Amino acid sequence: MPHNVDGGDWPPEGAPTPKGLLTRPAWLFAEALEAETDRWFLWLPVLFAAGIVFYFDLPVEPGARMAAALVLAALGVFILTRRTALGFACGAALLAISLGFATAKIRTETVRAPVLQSELRHVPVAGYVEVFEQRTGARDRLTLRVLSIGTLEPAELPARVRITLAGKNNHARPGEAVAVRATLDPPPAPVAPGEFDFGRQAWFKQLGGIGYATGHVTPLAGVPPPPPSLRLWARIDQVRNAVKASILRALPDETGAIAVALITGDRGGIPENVTKAMRDAGLAHILAISGLHMAIMAGSVFWLTRALLAAFPALVLRYPIKKWAAIAALAAATFYLALSGAAVPTIRAYIMMSIVMIAVLLDRPPISMRNIALTALAILIWSPESLFDPSFQMSFAAVVALVAAYEFLSKRAQVSMAETGALWRGVRWTSALVIGAALTTLIAGAAVAPFAVYHFHRMTHFGLAANLIATPLISLLIMPMALLSLIAMPFGLEAWPLQVMGYGIELMVGAAKWVASWPGAVTILPSLSGTALALIALGGLWLCLWRTRLRALGLVIAAAGLALAPPGNRPDVLIERDGKMAALRGVDGGLVFPPATAGTYSVEKWLLADGDDTDPANLPRTTPFRCDPLGCIGQVKGKTIALIRESGALAEDCRTADIVIAPFKLGKACKAPRVVVDKTALSAKGAHALYIGALSIRTETVAERRGSRPWSRSGPAPAAARGINSGE
Repeated sequence: MPHNVDGGDWPPEGAPTPKGLLTRPAWLFAEALEAETDRWFLWLPVLFAAGIVFYFDLPVEPGARMAAALVLAALGVFILTRRTALGFACGAALLAISLGFATAKIRTETVRAPVLQSELRHVPVAGYVEVFEQRTGARDRLTLRVLSIGTLEPAELPARVRITLAGKNNHARPGEAVAVRATLDPPPAPVAPGEFDFGRQAWFKQLGGIGYATGHVTPLAGVPPPPPSLRLWARIDQVRNAVKASILRALPDETGAIAVALITGDRGGIPENVTKAMRDAGLAHILAISGLHMAIMAGSVFWLTRALLAAFPALVLRYPIKKWAAIAALAAATFYLALSGAAVPTIRAYIMMSIVMIAVLLDRPPISMRNIALTALAILIWSPESLFDPSFQMSFAAVVALVAAYEFLSKRAQVSMAETGALWRGVRWTSALVIGAALTTLIAGAAVAPFAVYHFHRMTHFGLAANLIATPLISLLIMPMALLSLIAMPFGLEAWPLQVMGYGIELMVGAAKWVASWPGAVTILPSLSGTALALIALGGLWLCLWRTRLRALGLVIAAAGLALAPPGNRPDVLIERDGKMAALRGVDGGLVFPPATAGTYSVEKWLLADGDDTDPANLPRTTPFRCDPLGCIGQVKGKTIALIRESGALAEDCRTADIVIAPFKLGKACKAPRVVVDKTALSAKGAHALYIGALSIRTETVAERRGSRPWSRSGPAPAAARGINSGE
């Protein structure tokens, strides 16, 4: 029985029971909840995440005093109610939610750094190179730790900027001080209300500006040495470059590019057609170093070390070789983390692997739902914004579902195996390997599907077949050979394991292209609401984390989410944030664009969110728009929409149109239309979405959806905050 902090049985004898205080349905629920006390801890990261969601969902940035007040109030409730089981659960839940809220607030303040307030054209930029990305099929990019930008004062300088380079003749090394002339803008706002917010992501990376180079990158002399962290990463990058060069000598073209991605985390060299094939086949997760790769690498080292030590009976009998193997695996995972560039998904995988190996050292079960909860909690404390990262959501959804299935099936397997003979057990184990691989893929695929639809609007239908082919290749051939090649590299013997690895990669890519070519391999689905996703996720967690019949309620919760999943009222007019492009809802329900519309980023995202897989570069030439050099006119639900391109159309369009859109300021010259969206409105509120009713036109803007948050408005941060967090 659980115990309270005073050392007695919990709940204490004589304490009021829920039965006398609650109605019968509520009492039955409380009784079922109390029967699951050993699983309550698993809900701690879920409730902590709920507090993070509460923080990020607020329309106005809360003050630090509000966060502190919530924690103190929740702590008070917990102390008052902790002597009963139900009171303890409710009080602990409130405390976890408030701590999640406070942690997110602290994180926002500790990364606070200046953000550019407006466009800066052709300004000199100086800084230390943090990241240099060489990309195939796209321009290279440079992320700089800023030293100076034009005439900006130190208090106005962003901590970091990202610059796209012209041409392929630029070479820069992390830690090197460089200068380049560039045009910079603030991080862009979403392309439509409710769409992906790059500005928020940039805030937590202290990325205060993005742009493109208008000159060559040149070394910068006479500056202080870079911060210690950059000097360390410069040395690591030298190792990464040496490893990359060795791989490409043995494996040229796309095979070598994929090998580089799997070993060093650099995916810039992978051709777009290979990336698309892997994505459409449901194998995109293989290209990003995450839990699968870390588990194979660390697991292989663990197994090899233990096998080698087991060859010496004296060691086996006298020393804990299993723990020694865990230490070796943890060291290998640390090396792989550094070699792969320590991307956020890799760091999450490393934390999870570290907890697994620490569990081995402490003689605890290495794979358990409690370890997953500890991993999730550690990541959310370290980086609360990770909660909204697709890789976080999808990786934990898959792992939680798989461990829950393992817990459910392992008990039944133990009972059934004990009652059979040796031959039959062998047959059962062999079939279990095949069925297990299929079941693993099926469970993981079902768990991540809602998140894939929400973030990428895509559902792959043949991922099971592709993963059944690719998983054995990656687990038994590709990654073990990658490990062996790293071991052999210092001796110059890496060529042959890399050749074997390349053969496995060729088979995997061939399988991906084959599966992706099947008819109906991918379906593009319209946007899923955040409420629907939250209910589906909560239902899945409820089903996986509880063990008694209470878990069945998860099916009801998930069903409610699925009922809300179909798209509801979609916008009738979408207006790009610069006012140069607009889309209307056609008579067939799809989006239509003016003739000769270019395949811009906004157009691509609008189509995907609408469930339309049309290539933006191949939009239909015939549309309901009527255009001339001065602008375009369209009709939707009986309303006339004018997209003005030149001021010469102003007089006529303002007189006849219900909705006028212009990329320049209109002022008081356009009063007749019911809705006017010009440069002034777009600059203040960002992209617009219009919903046309019988008697009304409702406008929704990006600014309204983002609210008044640090990442939704420009302005300098305190210089002290920047100095602390830039590592200077």
